[in-house]
Amino acid sequence: MTVKKAIKMLDWWIDQRKQAMEHFKKNWNYKTEVEDVAKAILTYDETVISNLQKIRAELVPKCKHPKKMIDTLPDGQKYCMNCNMDL
Repeated sequence: MTVKKAIKMLDWWIDQRKQAMEHFKKNWNYKTEVEDVAKAILTYDETVISNLQKIRAELVPKCKHPKKMIDTLPDGQKYCMNCNMDL
């Protein structure tokens, strides 16, 4: 698996968790006896999203891809030798 695919998968997972959490917040009745359970689940989801975003930040380098570090693979795909990202 390439880093590019891993980043796409993380983005998808983060979006899915955010959508599920928003749906959960809208449809859950907090005035019932399970309020603590609902808050615990939302806190858990917020932690998962935060962790996924931290993993994504580590995968996506803060590289400006200088021209001297750009190389081309035999199939024509350009990539940065500094951060190993496909361009």
